Amino acid sequence: MRVVRAGRRFLTVELGALTVTMLSDGETAMPLTHLRGADGAPLADLAGADVVDGKLRLPVRAFAVQGPGGSLLIDTGAANAWHPGLGQVGAALAEAGIGATEITAVALTHTHVDHISGLVDNDGGLAFPNAARIFVATEELAAFHAEPRMIPAVPRLVPLEQGDGPMPGVTAINAPGHSPGHMAFLVDGRLLIWGDLVHHAAVQFAAPQVTWVFDDDQPRARSSRLALMAQAARAGWLVAGAHLPDPGIGRIERKGAGYAFHPVTR
Repeated sequence: MRVVRAGRRFLTVELGALTVTMLSDGETAMPLTHLRGADGAPLADLAGADVVDGKLRLPVRAFAVQGPGGSLLIDTGAANAWHPGLGQVGAALAEAGIGATEITAVALTHTHVDHISGLVDNDGGLAFPNAARIFVATEELAAFHAEPRMIPAVPRLVPLEQGDGPMPGVTAINAPGHSPGHMAFLVDGRLLIWGDLVHHAAVQFAAPQVTWVFDDDQPRARSSRLALMAQAARAGWLVAGAHLPDPGIGRIERKGAGYAFHPVTR
């Protein structure tokens, strides 16, 4: 793996015949009470937390995987449907030199607002008109259909299951808990794009048992995080996440009872 290009809103790494580009959708902040302990109550000890103006820093990211088999966008950002300051995936694509019409498929880690809203532009049309297939976990199809904003994308939906390949070199891996069908994607057998497995890296790497208020099933989310962190560290995979700190891609290693995250650098 090597970093080949970087800008204010993007960073591109090369993995053999594939490239993966982190796309920043912007940043917001969430209440301190969103981090939860083993009992499900707000976390009492926030030592080491990344706090801005009394709230937890929350970057939002998407990822483009490009190669001989096409251009796959993993997640699409919040567009104008969530917090101010988000909705910058389009600008990040432009800065990275990737046209919206180059995207040939989209795969969603799950169907929360900050991951699916960028599928549709501000005028109600498809933001990626040449994305012939939009992969959504079978368990999340009902949630997708229930979102009125997503009506233009419904004809392109393709159910996604464990082990499916939305593009050559990319494999879906079940990571349920944050949502019923939450998915991660393994790229080239060495970079795990894990969606919302971690929301606040400053706390959850050192203490991976800590959950997030919006985890649909907190014990299951914890189990998925512990299992995939252990697998990534054991296998030496790079990891990438929607809410990891700059540049959103790095290495993970065991440290004490938890893990340490080391961001990639040029």
